[in-house]
Amino acid sequence: MDKFMKLAFELAKKADPFPNPKVGAVLVSGDVIIGTGFHKKAGEPHAEIEAINNAKESGQDIRGTVLYVNLEPCSHTSKRTLPCTDAIIANGITKVVFAMNDPNPLVCGAGAKKLRDAGIEVIGPTNPQEGERINKKYLKNISKPSFVAIKMAMSADGKAATKTGDSKWITGEEARKYVLKLRSQFDGIMVGAGTVLADDPRLTVRMNGKQDPYRIIVDGKLSIPLDARVLQNNDGKTIIVISEWAKNNKKEKIKQIEKIQTMKSAHVISCDSCSDNDHTIDMNKLVLVLGAMGTKRILIEGGSELNANAIDAGIVNKIYFFIAPKIIGGKDAIGVVGGNGISKMNDTIKLKNMKIKKIGNDLLLEYEL
Repeated sequence: MDKFMKLAFELAKKADPFPNPKVGAVLVSGDVIIGTGFHKKAGEPHAEIEAINNAKESGQDIRGTVLYVNLEPCSHTSKRTLPCTDAIIANGITKVVFAMNDPNPLVCGAGAKKLRDAGIEVIGPTNPQEGERINKKYLKNISKPSFVAIKMAMSADGKAATKTGDSKWITGEEARKYVLKLRSQFDGIMVGAGTVLADDPRLTVRMNGKQDPYRIIVDGKLSIPLDARVLQNNDGKTIIVISEWAKNNKKEKIKQIEKIQTMKSAHVISCDSCSDNDHTIDMNKLVLVLGAMGTKRILIEGGSELNANAIDAGIVNKIYFFIAPKIIGGKDAIGVVGGNGISKMNDTIKLKNMKIKKIGNDLLLEYEL
């Protein structure tokens, strides 16, 4: 193993950034080490940035240098950090050697491609077995399936809103308090853009001693307004999921969202569907991406199209049906599950292991898929 890569591995062993991977980086000019770094903990600068900053602090010229790192550099904006590939390109590093590909779906192969597209020589993966040995915990976490549940609130006749879209409030106060408690058991709360536009929710727990989960907004067209309440938090725990179309066509709005109140209150990631002609999101890929970011337990809170997309994708493990003793009626009133639906009863999605509970005047039915 190259002596510089060996040092990168030694630095990586010092890191403890779980759920992020252990990464060490070495910056070399000629045959001289001019900067080193490792990813100390989640939310702090990645190893590549640490090595660049270390070299700058000692007055070194970074342009034309070689970077050795034990994991493929990231090419996406994560929940708390900017892409390492951008920093590598901006600082004029001309060669990158990495030991193993990053299995994170947002990175795998994309980091190396972005560097090559910028004219940087990229060599790797050079030592995948050693790389996997150091990052066993990270790899196990990424491969662990996520748990996804859907919460649906409906009238007794299965409506989620009236024909005008009014949905406040279907269930009673006790049920709504129960949902706040339920949210605290999940890493992330997911809604569609339609829910944000219609209800402007905060998606918080609002309970003493309970941490707010990440707020995940599935918004293929990037249509939510800049003054939406989910963007007004200062905890950096809002994730906006957009299509590749929105990434390419709404760059200015992305910048505005990411710098609201200059505190990075939201992060925008793209997670396109297989089709280039629509703005839908590949739900299977999204769950993998969120899981790789440490968001393993996800509660979906509608609306009907997001519910349908999640169920159709086969990612849902559990459903919570909150049923209010009310009748809404109307052929144009919105149901809890949208999409195209099925043609034959034989094609219905089967639910099992029902549990039933009375909460105030409402009923809660829990099912597994």
